[in-house]
Amino acid sequence: MDAQQEDSFRSEQSRKVCVIGAGVAGLLALKECLSEGFEVHCFEARGEIGGQWAQQPDVVQTGATATATVQSSIYDGVVLNSCRDTSALPDFPLDPARYGDYYGHKLQRRYLDEYAEHFGLEKHIQLNTRVVACKPCADDNGWTVSVQRPGSDEMHESRYRAVLVCVGHLSTPTTPHWEGLDSYKGELLHSHNYRRPGPFEQKKVAIIGFGSSAVDIACELAPGAEEVHVISRRGGWVLPRYVLGKPTEAWDNRATQAWLPISMAQWLQTKLLQILEGEAPKEMRPKHKLLEQSPTVRGDFVEKVRTGSIAVHRGSVQRLSKAGVVVALGEGGATKEIQADVIIACTGYNQFDYGFLPDDVIRSAETPSNRVDLYKLMVSPRYPNLFIMGHAEVVGPAAPVFDAQARWACAVLSGRVSLPGQEQMRAEVAEFQAWQSKHFLGSERHALMVYNIQYMEDLLAPLGANPSFGRCLARVFTSGHPWRALKVLDAVWFGIPSAAQWRLFGYGAKEELAEETLLRIAAGRDALSEGEKRLLGRGAE
Repeated sequence: MDAQQEDSFRSEQSRKVCVIGAGVAGLLALKECLSEGFEVHCFEARGEIGGQWAQQPDVVQTGATATATVQSSIYDGVVLNSCRDTSALPDFPLDPARYGDYYGHKLQRRYLDEYAEHFGLEKHIQLNTRVVACKPCADDNGWTVSVQRPGSDEMHESRYRAVLVCVGHLSTPTTPHWEGLDSYKGELLHSHNYRRPGPFEQKKVAIIGFGSSAVDIACELAPGAEEVHVISRRGGWVLPRYVLGKPTEAWDNRATQAWLPISMAQWLQTKLLQILEGEAPKEMRPKHKLLEQSPTVRGDFVEKVRTGSIAVHRGSVQRLSKAGVVVALGEGGATKEIQADVIIACTGYNQFDYGFLPDDVIRSAETPSNRVDLYKLMVSPRYPNLFIMGHAEVVGPAAPVFDAQARWACAVLSGRVSLPGQEQMRAEVAEFQAWQSKHFLGSERHALMVYNIQYMEDLLAPLGANPSFGRCLARVFTSGHPWRALKVLDAVWFGIPSAAQWRLFGYGAKEELAEETLLRIAAGRDALSEGEKRLLGRGAE
């Protein structure tokens, strides 16, 4: 290859980007890369898009043959924890006429399908194509990506300027190897393989864990099971979906998050919860504060605990017995045996199961397991053109955060945002880890925890996209429509925190659509506005 050909090759390579995965984060990354004019190849191992939201409904739930390679953990009864108006992506609003305040996984999958169709993403996605290796090139800053199709031993390699890894972190379940596991005579499964309550009717069920899946599954099983027990080391906060007839998130807004210290906001929210529901039953009452972990959302759990449909046990699993679980109760040495025909382990996931990436992408050998060495929770200082997407565990809705990540990553690739040097990135990572230690629990599950609005502001500030009070107020005098601009300011700062606010300003703004969405939500209308329909190309419906 002569010098001219090599320059041409490298020029072409500089526009080639690989996106791995076509779930929520992958679709958002693909859309943003295309909008920047990159040549994008998106590889999806499964035969459909949607990631977790592409449910696999017929997996074996229990027993030794339970499927170990199931990608989606979605069960039939899944409903989003965040409401419609905060979950919607900032430039693709959810229609209240078609989506309830809170909605289930089938509608979420439909929303993603419509998003992909609207932005023309399908033709850029190669389904049934698994990435088996992703290695940095020795001669430049690019990456060599090797892919393989099912039933074929042949691998295909391509080189890319950058790789955006969007494979999620809820696909490889972890079950502790408890003492006595081999002696237990009942059925054991991970919540990852749970789909519906039918197989557990008239059985005694012990659920280990206290996250969203544990609380959901306990509530689903309670009407038909003989007994339902939930075993938790530290308890947790369980929030209702509605407060005084409104989605819980309607009682939060940008003003409280921007102007109140976190400690005061947590105190006010805790007091509101106690006024509405009283003190939580002592067995589930946590020592940590409300926002020090991602809260669980389920309106009927506390009621079922109080009425005896669900029994909560505060302690840790000491061992399994032939008939069930032996729980260590506190520090006094007391134990309790809970008889169980079925044990469901809601014990989390291996969040960093990347067999195709170098071992030191997420953390170095010296980094503790409850922290990650990722700048902005996305970039390893060792590999500045590799982006780990969709790995923020947020207090709030996740999809808008993934959208902000995609916008920031593409701004880096296009040169609008510059990464600091390795040493500066390492210093900022260490500073962020210290901040996490002060605000969240120290478990591995919380290695990725952030507050959603604060994190999005950090990512989008370099793009000029943050809707500060001053900028919103200035629009009252400069937009030519002062009353409309004043209502937008009120919606952004004192209304439910819709992600549309991050498309009002800066690079990538869609000001008219954002205005229409914010004003429609603030007015409580039960369908998209005519302006939204026009801007989305839907016409009258």
